[in-house]
Amino acid sequence: MKMQFPDPPMVRALCSLLVISHHFQTVNAAEGFKVIGPDGPVVAVLGGDAELPCRLSPPLSAEHMQVRWFRSRFDALVHLYENGTDQNERQIPEYRGRTELIRTHISNGSVSLRIHSVWLKDEGSYICFFQFDTYYEEATLELKVAALGTAPVISITDHQDRGIRAVCESTGWYPEPEVTWRQEDGQSLTSLSETETQKHNSLFNIKTSLLMRTNKYGKISCRIRNIILSEERETVIPISDAFFRRVSRWVVSLSIILGSGLTICGLLVALVLYHSRKERKEKANLSAQVITNLSAEVTNLSAEVKSLSAELEWRRCCSYAVGVTLDPETAHPRLLLTDDGKTMERGGTGENLRETPLRFNISPCVLGREAFTSGRHFWKVEVGDGRAWELGVCRDSVCRNGWITISPEAGYWAVGLWRGGGYWALTSSKTKLRLHESPRAVGIFLDYEAGEVSFYDAENKSHLFSFSDPLTGPLLPYFCTLDDPLRIRPVPVPDWEGERGAQGYQLRSLGDVERGKGGSRFVLNL
Repeated sequence: MKMQFPDPPMVRALCSLLVISHHFQTVNAAEGFKVIGPDGPVVAVLGGDAELPCRLSPPLSAEHMQVRWFRSRFDALVHLYENGTDQNERQIPEYRGRTELIRTHISNGSVSLRIHSVWLKDEGSYICFFQFDTYYEEATLELKVAALGTAPVISITDHQDRGIRAVCESTGWYPEPEVTWRQEDGQSLTSLSETETQKHNSLFNIKTSLLMRTNKYGKISCRIRNIILSEERETVIPISDAFFRRVSRWVVSLSIILGSGLTICGLLVALVLYHSRKERKEKANLSAQVITNLSAEVTNLSAEVKSLSAELEWRRCCSYAVGVTLDPETAHPRLLLTDDGKTMERGGTGENLRETPLRFNISPCVLGREAFTSGRHFWKVEVGDGRAWELGVCRDSVCRNGWITISPEAGYWAVGLWRGGGYWALTSSKTKLRLHESPRAVGIFLDYEAGEVSFYDAENKSHLFSFSDPLTGPLLPYFCTLDDPLRIRPVPVPDWEGERGAQGYQLRSLGDVERGKGGSRFVLNL
């Protein structure tokens, strides 16, 4: 097939039309234009990307214009496009490598500034500035940054003021969110609650409590809402009748003893005086019986509350389960690692392994691949009948060559079993752990924002020890063994939710995740 090319006169005519079109566009630009921004603020999620759109009216090509984005001052350069290319040599440091001008429709005068990895300091006003020759115009845009915090976690505290108290906690919100409590029929209980808000790294942590004196609610929900994103997180928990039956009997017994409102000290005085009366023997026996019954009821109630609190705490940890794997680049040469990065044991030869600053060269240790810089994370390690091991987290900058010191001051937060020496939390002065059982598996829970590293017996779900220190920089899982293998095991909660977010997996088997247009809620089945 032969291709037909336009003859030279036609080519000249087309070029003339293009020149004329460009001439008229230049004339129009010189005559004036307006810069138009969005009608309202642009909202970006913390850690995500923001796009600030800007356009010319009438729609003129901006390919040969200067397009400048800046903050409060003209020289506070966020991004500059000029002479057909980006010119960011004088860009202010906090935006270097983070901005991009979207020029897909620049021929129609429409551009967008994309800011990558948005953080809270990016919030505020931006000026979009266009200039052609000596004529220029600008528009002001507003960027708002928002963060959706963690799923609320509800715990039950001991009986107070003739009732029980539910405490709901969540971290990592921005701006300060709305908090509401509701009962099963949707009626608000917020007026009966108390809410405490604290800021950590400019994000808001929420702790709200609700006092319940009767079990008329059935189920209660704690709902936390980001008003900018119009998204919320909610946790629902049923309230056991057993709590209120026990509290009710406790209150009745106490009312019989206290009568018209005597204090405990007054009760003792009244009992002594009554003891001296004619019928003191029978009354004293009755009072002693009531007090004994009361004590038993309080003990049982406290035990039940403690048991439920421990169960809720364990489930809270499980909801932040993450996958952890061993990093062979950090492993001591005498350690053997399985191909899946889940098991380590002594027995390697060290052949063909290059020595690097990343590798432990004396202590039989290895680090995890995963680095944590925020959020909550939980993993489980099987220690079996091992006679000497250490587990925890450490800063990624710790020294790995030579003999190492395990302590928070050295960048390690760990517990361990020493051969013949029992269990210890490796604090600065070492803390002896008095354990009723020898754990065969240990759960490690990292709450970065709260500055806590906690350890649990993963079989009986009991708490072993917690460190509380300010945490900075990337943290890595830490493993060490002198004897038997250590194995990273899946957290024993079946049927994880399919997607894994920045804060870890969410449970399905212990509850139901209900998704709606405005967010999601987690219903905990007890």
